[in-house]
Amino acid sequence: MCGRYTLVDAIEELRKTFGVQAPVAIDPRYNIAPRQPVLIVRHDEYGKRELVAVEWGFVPEWAKEINTKPLINARIETVEVKPSFRSSVKRKRCLVPFSGWYEWRRQNGLALPYYISPTKKSPAAFAGIWSTWHGPEGEHWLETMAIVTAEATGPLRSVHKRKPLVVQPHQYEAWLRPEDPLPRGFLKSFDWMPETQFHWQAVSRRVNSVRFDDPACLLPNDDVSQGSLF
Repeated sequence: MCGRYTLVDAIEELRKTFGVQAPVAIDPRYNIAPRQPVLIVRHDEYGKRELVAVEWGFVPEWAKEINTKPLINARIETVEVKPSFRSSVKRKRCLVPFSGWYEWRRQNGLALPYYISPTKKSPAAFAGIWSTWHGPEGEHWLETMAIVTAEATGPLRSVHKRKPLVVQPHQYEAWLRPEDPLPRGFLKSFDWMPETQFHWQAVSRRVNSVRFDDPACLLPNDDVSQGSLF
């Protein structure tokens, strides 16, 4: 986790939920994949929230080249100490708006997709970090992000052993505000959205291909037994 997700909420909902301006409509996305442009909420240079597009697949500021295997996730267990992430987790945290995400579970030799979404039907936010890469000679300007993940210890473990961390609305500002150095126990101070506040269902294998990005990706797979995370 997390390798694909959706963002299908109307722009008005994003404005209201995250307190940002978005001058144009945004097309719904049903199969967001790594290396694609994605929306994040972050602080601008004046400390105000802004909604911007970056690439999903973290490139550290100091990297000499773009890794062929993008860093799409950052483990919370190591994000403070891993060289790739330790600068951004202090100064460049962001919210990644989403409607739901996909996980795959092997059954009868097949990789079957499951769609996980909040029981409260409104946009939510992954905990994310971002970076600006200029290339070895300063010839590039590429902004990228990764989603922070943790071990699944509750109902979500029945689908996948890891999960994205989802920030509760009352802690949005605490996650966005830079802290350098990080206060002791900073990451443990967050009340991440509980696993019991999500439900899931098996969906069409259509989502397995990044070529498809349409509502049909969310059609139930009636051949697979459904479950609930309540």
